[in-house]
Amino acid sequence: YTPWDDAKYIDWATSSREGTTVIRRYRQEKQGTILCVLDISESLKFWWEIIKIELMQNIVTLLSYASFWSWSAMWGYILWDNESIYIPPKRDKTVLYKLLRQDSIQPRWIKEALSLREILKSKMKKQIIFVISDSLNIDKRSFSIAALKHDIVYVHISSHFENTLSGSGISLLKGKKNIFWINLDSQDKKKLYTEKRKMKLNNFAKELKQINIDSVFLNEKSNVFSEFLKLMKSREK
Repeated sequence: YTPWDDAKYIDWATSSREGTTVIRRYRQEKQGTILCVLDISESLKFWWEIIKIELMQNIVTLLSYASFWSWSAMWGYILWDNESIYIPPKRDKTVLYKLLRQDSIQPRWIKEALSLREILKSKMKKQIIFVISDSLNIDKRSFSIAALKHDIVYVHISSHFENTLSGSGISLLKGKKNIFWINLDSQDKKKLYTEKRKMKLNNFAKELKQINIDSVFLNEKSNVFSEFLKLMKSREK
C-alpha cells in the first residue's frame, strides 16, 4: 500500500497477518491485444542502407514495451510475398526478440500490393493492429475488410533522404526495379521530386482515412515516441 492507493482495495486479513498494509486488486487477463504486422520487402534497403530496418526495430521495441507495461499481450506477423511468420501472443519480451531476429528481417522482393489476407484468415476478435511498412501500395479490399473487424494503425516508414533527396553531388540510387544515377545539385529536379513525393504521401494518408485507418509517417529523424503520443491523443478525441 502507498499513500496514493485507494483504501477500498486494502486486504485487511492479509494486512493483519503480514503486519503491514497490503492491497489486493484484480487485473483482467488480456491476450493478443496488440498485433504487430511487419512488411519485409527489398525496398527497406533504400540507398543500400539499413535506416528503415533500424527504424522498424525501434517502433517494434516501443510497441512491445507499451504492451508490456499495460499488461497486454503482444503478437505478430512477419509478411513476405506469399509467405508469413506467425508469432503467438505473450506478455513478455520473447515476442520482441522473435520480431527482431536478424534471420527474420532479411528483406525480399514483394511483387504484389501489401495485403492483410493472412490476418483475415484468423478468427481473432477485435485487435489493435499496427501495420509497419514502407509501402504506398496496398490491397485496399483486404485492408477495408480488416478495418471493419479491427482497429488498424498504418505506420509508414521512410528515410529522410528518400523524401527530400538532401545532399549534393552525383549519387547512385537503388530503386525498386533498377539502379540509376541522380544529380542532387539540380534544385529544379529536387523540388519537383519532393513535391511529388509529398503529394503521394498525402494522397496515401487520405486513402487510408477513407477506409477508417489511422496513419503516422516516420523517418529516422522523427521522434518515434512523440509522434506516437501525438497520434494516440488525436485518436482519443
